[in-house]
Amino acid sequence: MSPAVGRSLELYYIDGRPDGMVTAELFNWTGHVLLFPRTQLSAALARSEASYAGVYLLLGDQNGEPFAYIGEGEDIGARIRQHDVRKEWWTSAVLVTASANKLNKAHGAAPSRFMMRGACFFSAVRARCSATRQAP
Repeated sequence: MSPAVGRSLELYYIDGRPDGMVTAELFNWTGHVLLFPRTQLSAALARSEASYAGVYLLLGDQNGEPFAYIGEGEDIGARIRQHDVRKEWWTSAVLVTASANKLNKAHGAAPSRFMMRGACFFSAVRARCSATRQAP
């Protein structure tokens, strides 16, 4: 087993509040993460990375239990707009994209399956994938 290597994580509180919109980036990683409360949906979807291909999570409570919906898409902002109309339970979202929109739907499929496996393993949060496939 190799020794652990430290990493730097940069968090940026877009509106100056940790409970608001937050971006996260790891140094030497081309990914980008955007976390936002549903109350800031319009502002979040106006950001350029919201129209990128990637993976997203909707987080909230359903039937009194923590719940996560994991999805992917070529334009994840468009998918979240659909969910805003059809799913009332979620309170925050996480978008995972690559800088300069270097992902496509095929790239997003593997991370979403990985997230589904993890969510199913940790039964504290039930998860449902947006695709029609079953969790492995």
